[in-house]
Amino acid sequence: FDAGANLREMAMEGPYRPTALIGENRFIYPTDDLPMVGVCCSTDNREATYLASVTRRGQLNDHLAIASGQRIDDHKVRKKVIDFLIKARPAAVLIGTSGGFSSRFLSRRLGELIVKATEKWNNREIQGVDEDDEEFESRRMEYGYNDDEYEQWKCNVELIDDSVPQLFGRSVRSKKEFPEKEVNLKCAIAIARQGKDPLSELTYAWNVASDVGIFGTEMFYLNIHPLQRLLPKNRL
Repeated sequence: FDAGANLREMAMEGPYRPTALIGENRFIYPTDDLPMVGVCCSTDNREATYLASVTRRGQLNDHLAIASGQRIDDHKVRKKVIDFLIKARPAAVLIGTSGGFSSRFLSRRLGELIVKATEKWNNREIQGVDEDDEEFESRRMEYGYNDDEYEQWKCNVELIDDSVPQLFGRSVRSKKEFPEKEVNLKCAIAIARQGKDPLSELTYAWNVASDVGIFGTEMFYLNIHPLQRLLPKNRL
């Protein structure tokens, strides 16, 4: 009974709503139209941490790898992350909780970098005191300045459960969709997708058949109850 209730709770979870849009009309600002960045924090010293932005349809738009051994506090890494965020301009950066303490640490650091990135973007039309006209125009072009973009960019960081994205990252369907991509990058893509539409990610796992034609076998590897591993797979 508890397992069924937990699965139902997962299925009833709605799209992530950024803090800046709470109270706004969902028909005017649909969540699935919002740009999202997913982050998979590496728990293995041999693997990279990935940030991935996705399109409206959930396709990979761009990604950034923080290689093993690199720290987000490093000046060069900070610049790369800020530039990536400015290019993607997400409404939210979603970090999977599977990284434990590393995910929480990364959440705090990314929160600081988002503040700097949003300040740089929102002040792109303000010329610096020590900046001449040519440097000012060059900076505007670098940020992809568009006269139609008047709205302030707002973004927040959130930790979300990434059990379903972790399942996708190690699945056969992820190998078919992204045959050349790293597992952590595929998890980051799925985290961004889950933020946009959690139910689609859950049903995506159910709609894949096994070698013998049985649907939903991937769901056996989804943790929905602490005692489920004591049961045979055919009893779940």
